[in-house]
Amino acid sequence: AAGGSDGGRSDKELDAVLTQISKDVVRTRIELAFFGRSVDGTSESLCGIGREPESIDVVNPSCHLDVLARVLLVYAWLNRGVLYVQGMNELCAPLYFAFAQDPLSSASAEADTFFCFSHMMATMRDAFVKSLDDSDNGMLGRIEQYSVLLREKDVQVWGYLQKLQVKPVFYTVRWLTLMLAQELNMPDTLRLWDSLLSDFARPHPLLLYLCVAMVMRVREAILAFDFSDSMELLQ
Repeated sequence: AAGGSDGGRSDKELDAVLTQISKDVVRTRIELAFFGRSVDGTSESLCGIGREPESIDVVNPSCHLDVLARVLLVYAWLNRGVLYVQGMNELCAPLYFAFAQDPLSSASAEADTFFCFSHMMATMRDAFVKSLDDSDNGMLGRIEQYSVLLREKDVQVWGYLQKLQVKPVFYTVRWLTLMLAQELNMPDTLRLWDSLLSDFARPHPLLLYLCVAMVMRVREAILAFDFSDSMELLQ
């Protein structure tokens, strides 16, 4: 009886996870027609455009969106301590896009994506687990590393943002957790990740330097802006 009760809770938990995944995947990379196309390649109809989350089918996937959702659901099933957190879809999408577009690996794109996504999350998952926020690899730990680096490279900008109370947590969470995937188009994301993922150092020192460089690139504007303008610029 106890086992059945636990199984029921697990099923409900995964149903809730699938609901959240479905809501997110239909909004993933909407600028690309690819994710809305049929998996078998026989139809160029954009079967994913305008889809409702309830239409996502992880059992019999017809579109690339369905496959993306299934990869994320299987990851959540096998990693109950992490499950699924909003934003993981943005990390998974470039991997699947790269494999599915490659004629040499497209037949195994789903399996290859799952393997690589799981490997990526092995070093990124602490940033998605709230209880680990204060650890070195947790969200706040990563933000602190960014802040220390910004202070080292441009103490004037760092000090001015501190004075304005523009805290790094207000604008770096997306940069650090999604490895700039939402800031760049797909070709630039893949080009950047080729360098990021080939660096075995963790948590991605190159990513920290890139985030600092993005701020320093607009330093003159920041130093002339107030709180609201700075927030708008950085976000």
